[in-house]
Amino acid sequence: MATLVIVLRAISLLAFVGPMSLGVRGCRAHPEARARQRGIDRAPVLANFAAFIVFLPSLLMFAGSTEGITALLLAVFGSLLAVAGAALALRSRAELGAAWSFVPMADQGAGLVTTGPYRLVRHPIYLGLAGLAMGEALAFGSWPAFLIVLCGIVPTFVWRARAEETLLSRAFGESYAVYRRQTRMIIPLWHRSLTNVGADERPVGR
Repeated sequence: MATLVIVLRAISLLAFVGPMSLGVRGCRAHPEARARQRGIDRAPVLANFAAFIVFLPSLLMFAGSTEGITALLLAVFGSLLAVAGAALALRSRAELGAAWSFVPMADQGAGLVTTGPYRLVRHPIYLGLAGLAMGEALAFGSWPAFLIVLCGIVPTFVWRARAEETLLSRAFGESYAVYRRQTRMIIPLWHRSLTNVGADERPVGR
């Protein structure tokens, strides 16, 4: 049983690799995009990054026991949540295409994305990454890491989302206002639809 718990924990860690590579690829912006990013408040991004830096050591340093049925159940549920979160983040990144940027940016040329996961929430990448971190904390049975997710990672994602939405509102005006009224920021509300938003509009939020 202990071996299975270790394997499941390893799977949850491996799920972390794909979404974290998004930041590396997102730094390769065109000169015009870098110019538009000047003056943008990077504090939410840095705070979020710092929260993950604290999270990762706590995940390993305060890992729970690998013995017992509780450890196995946490490892199973946590690894499934981590993989699902990673899959959502990667799927959402693919939907953004060229509109993706690591630092908050709104570009009318890229358009407003409302397709795929963006039909459900305005920031599905953040939802996926939060689920990934929470899943890892559960898989490792690390309650300090779980608290960091709730008190550090999730709040800084909300901070980043609000900063992005300020830019998006300026760039897309009424189109974004309609989209914002009909979708939740990070937690989905399934019965809402985006029938009033044009299917050819594409978003820039994470």
